[in-house]
Amino acid sequence: MRTSFPRVFGALLAFVLAVSLAACSSGSPEGSGGAGDGQARLTIGAAAIPASLDPRKSAPYEALWVGLLYDSLVDRKPDGTFAPGLAESWTFSDDMRVLDLTLRSGVTFHDGAPFNAEAVKANLDAAKTGATNFTNYLANVDSVDVVDDTHVRLNLSEAGAPTLGTLAGEAGMIISPQALSRDDLSTSPAGTGPFTLDSFVGSNLKFTKWDGYWNKAAVKMPGIDVTVYIDESARVRALRSGQVDVGFIQPNQLEEVRAAGLEITSAGTADFWGVIVNTGKAEFADPKVRQAMMLALDRPSISQNLFGEGCVPSAQPFRPDDWAYAPGIDDLPAAQYDPQRAKQLLAEAGYPNGFSFELQTGTMQTWTQMASVLQAQWGEIGLTVNVRPMENVQFVTARRDGEFESTVSTYQSARPDQSEFVKTFYLPGGLFNPSDYDLPGVAELLAESSSSPDVEVRKPPMHKIMTDILNDGPPVIPICTRTTFYAHRDNVHGLVVSPLFDSDLVDVTVDSR
Repeated sequence: MRTSFPRVFGALLAFVLAVSLAACSSGSPEGSGGAGDGQARLTIGAAAIPASLDPRKSAPYEALWVGLLYDSLVDRKPDGTFAPGLAESWTFSDDMRVLDLTLRSGVTFHDGAPFNAEAVKANLDAAKTGATNFTNYLANVDSVDVVDDTHVRLNLSEAGAPTLGTLAGEAGMIISPQALSRDDLSTSPAGTGPFTLDSFVGSNLKFTKWDGYWNKAAVKMPGIDVTVYIDESARVRALRSGQVDVGFIQPNQLEEVRAAGLEITSAGTADFWGVIVNTGKAEFADPKVRQAMMLALDRPSISQNLFGEGCVPSAQPFRPDDWAYAPGIDDLPAAQYDPQRAKQLLAEAGYPNGFSFELQTGTMQTWTQMASVLQAQWGEIGLTVNVRPMENVQFVTARRDGEFESTVSTYQSARPDQSEFVKTFYLPGGLFNPSDYDLPGVAELLAESSSSPDVEVRKPPMHKIMTDILNDGPPVIPICTRTTFYAHRDNVHGLVVSPLFDSDLVDVTVDSR
């Protein structure tokens, strides 16, 4: 018997992160009274200049923009279930080691090249041999066979339950074979997505609906204009004045936004605030130092003071409503706020007077505030933290290249799959594990968790991984799991926050004003 979509695989990401819309005023926002025609371009106030629009190089949070230009083989819905994308259907073998994809016909790339099985093979083969951000996710793909133009087969080295999630992310975003050798995809993309890129200059991006899109009737708006406001207050001012229709906001701005009569869309998202420490630094290679750094953080205080309702304190990367969340882990001794025990561990590790290190962070206000709080709390146990704010492209590049001692940011925990988070942060060769931290037993537990699409089978080994990593002193120090907020004007309809950060703007309409 063979297992097919969608009967089983909707369970792969079975947790549903609630998406709530909150209307925030009985009055109309400034500038209301549009024609209600749904024909205007969407204007967005974003928080950071993208490091890249090339899916092979882009940062995880840039999927919102990259996904406008590139379709994935598999489409992931906001509730975590899978639906057809460039692949109309798929079938796994009984042992989960062969994945057959039936591809959509009649699809072309922006550059006119045909989408077919050869294009899929060319992309996956290139990713396997190249240095992409997702090469590690494809480590279990032994070979890719072209069956015919619309059928491709992936032969896997081990059971591949997470593979659908992988193909729903950047690894499944297919680039025109004619463009695979190019380095200019940030300015001249070559995907099959619903939009084309008009321009990416400085802090401004412009996208226009593509007339050649295979499903152009599903795309509601003519285009999207993005302006990046690094200053969080400036972003809200742009919203209030009508310069933008939608803006990314921080939890501490909710009261101001509500008072302005703007509307809010929010969702608990599968990401968390945390610090990566590079275990190539001698001090961070010592588990007792990492344990001490965990114990020195007062997570409830940080979360309440910086985010209010917007971040749930936790010593693990997964949300409480994620199947990968290990119940009771936040009650373990290693997860408590205990600065005295932290000082004792530092002394046992040979650092009774502490040591100094650099903490990289972004230039946005919330990022620098977080860095300052960490500086103060770790300072209480004798650590000297030298905070280094960096503009986004430099910040993202340094993290990707492993050129940091420590770095604080937000990190996705369930995209493309919870198991890929473990590969990326906790196993040798992972993109955000620059010095190959390796705790014995984790790889074997991960293989066990990846052997079945049934989350009840996946849970026990994943929960043990989380517990073992915590007790060892994690190389990624979690602080809190986030809620993401968009503020928008009343002429915007159909806006949602994707809990898993997939691009989900094609259903949005904007009324002319």
